[in-house]
Amino acid sequence: MPGQRPWRRQDALESLLRCWRHSLVGRQIIRVTAGSGWLSLSVAGRERTLLYLLARPGAVLLWDASDVLPSPMRACLGWIKRPPLASFLTDRLLDGAGMLPGDRVMALSFSSPPGEGRLTLLHQLFGTRGNVTLLDEEGRLLWSLRRPIHTLLTQLPPEAVFGDAGGPAGSIEPADCADVRGRFRTQALAELTGQLETENLARLGKTLRNEERAAQRLIGNLSRDLAEADRGEEYRRLAETLAASLNLVPRGSEEVELPSPFDGRPVRIPLDPALEPAANLDHYFRLARKAERGRDQIAGRLESARTRLAFCQARKEELAALAGLAENRLAALLDWQQENAELLRPAPWTAPGRQPQAVEPGRPFRRYLVEGKWEVWVGRNNAENDELTHHRAAPEDIWFHAQAVTGSHVILRTGGKPELIPGRVLAKAAALAALHSKARHSSLVPVVYTRRKYVRKPRKSPPGTATCIREKSLFAEPGVPPGVAPA
Repeated sequence: MPGQRPWRRQDALESLLRCWRHSLVGRQIIRVTAGSGWLSLSVAGRERTLLYLLARPGAVLLWDASDVLPSPMRACLGWIKRPPLASFLTDRLLDGAGMLPGDRVMALSFSSPPGEGRLTLLHQLFGTRGNVTLLDEEGRLLWSLRRPIHTLLTQLPPEAVFGDAGGPAGSIEPADCADVRGRFRTQALAELTGQLETENLARLGKTLRNEERAAQRLIGNLSRDLAEADRGEEYRRLAETLAASLNLVPRGSEEVELPSPFDGRPVRIPLDPALEPAANLDHYFRLARKAERGRDQIAGRLESARTRLAFCQARKEELAALAGLAENRLAALLDWQQENAELLRPAPWTAPGRQPQAVEPGRPFRRYLVEGKWEVWVGRNNAENDELTHHRAAPEDIWFHAQAVTGSHVILRTGGKPELIPGRVLAKAAALAALHSKARHSSLVPVVYTRRKYVRKPRKSPPGTATCIREKSLFAEPGVPPGVAPA
């Protein structure tokens, strides 16, 4: 039916998959590209075809094309440098395309190289954000775009569901196939563009509103501070009046009336009864000094805040105008975001006349390379241990320390994938932790290890102190194992 999303209709999906079986089955996957909630499979041939599968909030759809995503979409969606799925699917042959019976779950199957099993990719096309999973030939889950996983995405489809180009799927004319694939492509790109436009408009609008409210709050605070600063002369007169007759002020008074040393007129002075007369005198002099010292600074900051508020309001009007564009709105939004990057990512405020401190260069630590691939960092003293563990290591890196003895903190860099680190690499990193500890002369040393995100520094503890949870332990022989070299 015209205008209805084809990926939401069983018959339209079956037509698209029939086209894919007709033109793509038997061809090789030459590249896998992925980003936040999307992936594409590049299928080899005279004209390379890219299969796009999206499972992200607001865009659960699929289509194929001969070219890459338009640059505005790619900039919004982002991409992963080395997607995990690439190691599973690159160089495999696409040997089937079908659907689960009675459900909007698309299935692609891939033939296996010698010694490896067949793989099945399942794409959930229902729900608000869908999902994509990869199963091996025994139905074990190898990869998932997100969790939790719907039970339909953990079931291997029967062989008959895939069909083939000339079998149960039936024949299809090239012109009909081009029409089906073109309809999917046109509507998918239109929907994705609209969704990204809406998403970016909402995000940029929220950022501007937050900046506007922050500027308004700052103006209110600074206006009150300026009014207080304008009382600097008044505070000094009260202080000087109090100083001239301090011996006449009784203790515990809430207010006192004294003659002014300037014209002799009586002056009422509020006091804090909990303070001595001399302490009240010091309080008024401090208020006077603070007001006089800060007035010019506060006035300058107030002017800057008012300028920023006006700037935010002008940008809001520009964003509203962009929202009304009929064409190329997404590209215009990205250009506008680039032009206003400083506003959208404001730098921390620095007091006038105060220069930000230079960032101290990172310490080099002691470094090793395990099997030419995994990097290990070792702290050389308590200060380096602190910086290494609590500032430089990533949350998913693995932290090692010799158990019950003092020693260096050791970090095994994982690139965000600790589950892929082989056991032999863990053992070699543990040997380095044992080597750089007080137990280095022992034959075997118990070493604890855990992900860095489970390591904490107790409050007000000295440098080099750390506690951890969810730790595991292993015994290691101190030394530099084979396959480990200084880096």
